[in-house]
Amino acid sequence: MLPPDAVDSPASDEVEIPLEGGNVGGAVRVGDTVRRPTGPWTPAVHELLDFLATTDLPHVPRVLGTDDQGREVLTYLPGRVVPIGVETLTDGQVRAAMRWLRHFHDVVAGFPRDSRRWRFLERALEPDEIVCHHDTAMYNMAFDGDELAGVFDWDVAGPGRPIDDLAIFAWNAPLLFPDGDHATAAHGLRVMAEAYGDVDPAVILDHVTVRMTDASDRIEEGQRRGDPGMLRLGEIGEPASTRARIATLRAHAPAIRALL
Repeated sequence: MLPPDAVDSPASDEVEIPLEGGNVGGAVRVGDTVRRPTGPWTPAVHELLDFLATTDLPHVPRVLGTDDQGREVLTYLPGRVVPIGVETLTDGQVRAAMRWLRHFHDVVAGFPRDSRRWRFLERALEPDEIVCHHDTAMYNMAFDGDELAGVFDWDVAGPGRPIDDLAIFAWNAPLLFPDGDHATAAHGLRVMAEAYGDVDPAVILDHVTVRMTDASDRIEEGQRRGDPGMLRLGEIGEPASTRARIATLRAHAPAIRALL
C-alpha cells in the first residue's frame, strides 16, 4: 500500500523527460510534475516548501507527495533556463531575480527556527540566520523574457545568511567570466545590489570567495560521506574546478572592486 501522500507512478504513456542540469539530483519531468530522488533532508525541504506555499512568494514548486519509486513529486515550473556559460542574463533578469530573492528572504524569516536535518547539517537556526536556498543560480531559475518564472532545486536549502544566496548568484552570473572584463562584472554586481536593496556590491564581491570556499568544503565532506549527489559532482571535477576559479577571482577582485 502506498503512503497517504503517495502519487501514482506515471502511466506507461507518460514519458519521463530528463531535465537539463541535475548534476546533483537527476530530476525528470512527467507531464506537469517533476520527480526527484529523496534523502534524509527531504522532510525539512518539504516543510520549507509547504511553508512558502502559505505566503505570497511566487515561483516556487509545490509539493505533491512521493511516487511509488520513492521520488518526490513537485509541480513543474514553466519558463526558459538561460544556459550558463553560453548566454548571460539581461539586467532585467538580474533585477527580477534579486527582487524575488529579497522577497524570499523577507518571508522565510517567519519559518520556525528549531532544529531540522538539512542536507549538509542538522541544527537549529542561529540568531542571525534564515533558511537559505543555497543554490540561487541562473541554472536553477526559469524566466519568461525578463520576468522570473520559477526557482527550483531546493534540496540544498538550510541555515545561512542572506548574503550567502547573493554570493552564489553573483558567482554564477556577473562573476562567471571575470578575466579581462572587470567592468561587466562590476556592473552586474551594482545591478544586483540596487535591485536587492540595502547591500553594498563590494560586500557581495568579498563574500563570494567565502561562500564558494565553504561550498567546496561541503562538497568534499559530502563525498567522504558517500552522498550520491556530491559524488556525481566529483565526476564533473568538483570541487577542484571551483577552487581553481576562486583563486582566479581573488586575483581579479581588486580590479573589480575599484570599479564599484
